[in-house]
Amino acid sequence: MQKSSCGRTLLLIIVGLLGLGGILGLYLWESYIQGLLPRPLPAFPTTLPFTPWPTPPAATTFDFPLLPADHYAPYVQGISGPLAVDTRYGAQNPAQGNRSNCFRDANGDPVPFSQLYHAGVDLFGVNEAGQVVWGQAKHAPVHAVADGVLVFTVNAGGEGYVVAIEHRLLDGSAVYSIYWHVSHVQALEGQPVTRGQMIAVVHDLGANSHLHWEMRTFYDGSDIFPAGTAGARGTCNRQLIGVGYTWDDVPARAHPDYYGYLDPIAFVESHR
Repeated sequence: MQKSSCGRTLLLIIVGLLGLGGILGLYLWESYIQGLLPRPLPAFPTTLPFTPWPTPPAATTFDFPLLPADHYAPYVQGISGPLAVDTRYGAQNPAQGNRSNCFRDANGDPVPFSQLYHAGVDLFGVNEAGQVVWGQAKHAPVHAVADGVLVFTVNAGGEGYVVAIEHRLLDGSAVYSIYWHVSHVQALEGQPVTRGQMIAVVHDLGANSHLHWEMRTFYDGSDIFPAGTAGARGTCNRQLIGVGYTWDDVPARAHPDYYGYLDPIAFVESHR
């Protein structure tokens, strides 16, 4: 009698563990589908031999850095989700609060981060309804937006690498595409790249994994803020990669357009 009771108890324990295992398995699968578990790294292409190419051919066609383009979008409150976040070009981001960046106002006081203007666009993974799926962009392949030459990479530590590509236009001018929060960079400085070529992957920032992408008319951001501007009064200059934000107490020179940044999405849509 006692042995039979013990057998039934053991059987119930085994059945219970199997049930819990099944529930856990379903949860992990659903989490993976929703992008909460790490996306594995993609297969990397065979690295081409390094060939210096100081003057790339004119870029006539541009595309988006994360493809397919409709799988990625900036976070916009009320569109991408409920948070008070806006990562579009030229937008201010109230969710950043009062922490300071490198800008100083006319009184020399730090400018709250929430007042700064975003000089690029932060692309997150989105679902079919256009809602951001946190972490979905992690390890997504990052593509060169057009033919050009990789001109610099900067290791930004825990924020991943910054990569800059120069593109020559038909009129002889140059524009630069900037990719921040990337890792596993697949090209070297001075190396040619072609439109659509995989140059890196989105760096692992956990749920906040995203690509900060800029289009701008200048290569070196270490002196983009003229004397008397909020950036020059602070510590924004002397940074090769630029700061990714603009602001000034003179409204006419506060927006990124004033400093040579371009709206990345609008630029590509007009050059596809």
